[in-house]
Amino acid sequence: MSLRMSDSWRTARLGQIATIQTGIAKGKKPKKECVSVPYLRVANVQNGFLDLTEIKQIEVDPATVPRYLLRSGDVLFTEDGDYDKLGRGTVWQGQIDPCLHQNHVFAVRPNAEILLPEFLAYVASSMAGRRYFTLCSKQSTNLASINSTQLKQFPIPLPPLSEQQRIADILSTWDRAIEQAEKIIDHERRACSSIFGHLYNQTRSIGATRGPNGWSRTTFREIFTEVRELNAHLGPRMSLP
Repeated sequence: MSLRMSDSWRTARLGQIATIQTGIAKGKKPKKECVSVPYLRVANVQNGFLDLTEIKQIEVDPATVPRYLLRSGDVLFTEDGDYDKLGRGTVWQGQIDPCLHQNHVFAVRPNAEILLPEFLAYVASSMAGRRYFTLCSKQSTNLASINSTQLKQFPIPLPPLSEQQRIADILSTWDRAIEQAEKIIDHERRACSSIFGHLYNQTRSIGATRGPNGWSRTTFREIFTEVRELNAHLGPRMSLP
């Protein structure tokens, strides 16, 4: 996805218009009495959606819960992962309350008077967003990572809020249409595979010469003729040095 910027749009760094909240580190045992709270891991944050099929719990000091608590409208960014999954950008809608987030997941809280969460998520998944995270990331074999400083420097185009909402609504409509089309294609592919599999199984028995509805079985040799001839019309054969 690409966003064409208007000359009337200004640009700001993400850290100037949003709060970047880092997550809780796993493995630190609280010294005081603790509570068990659900928390999001990198595996839960996908590109444009959340996978909440498996939510784990973490033991924390009750006093630290507000520090790592997710709020509805936070945009989630992953700190590390595959090149094509870096950053991601998914809006948290308060599906689980309360819920914390792991230190490998950033929670970005936009200034509601300047930036819409949905618009930020689409900017992050745009070609410009993907390029920014790829270029500024620390890369190793098949993996890349970003830190909070790089995330704060992410340049964000800022059209008026009404235009941000209009753009987000249009892109959301396209996302739903694409998702529906993919489901239809997958259903048709499965149906075709099932039909051809059924027909093949009926005709593959040893010695069978007739299939369903009077279909006959044959071989390639019976219906095709093998032809071997030089491509003389193509001119002399080229030889490599």
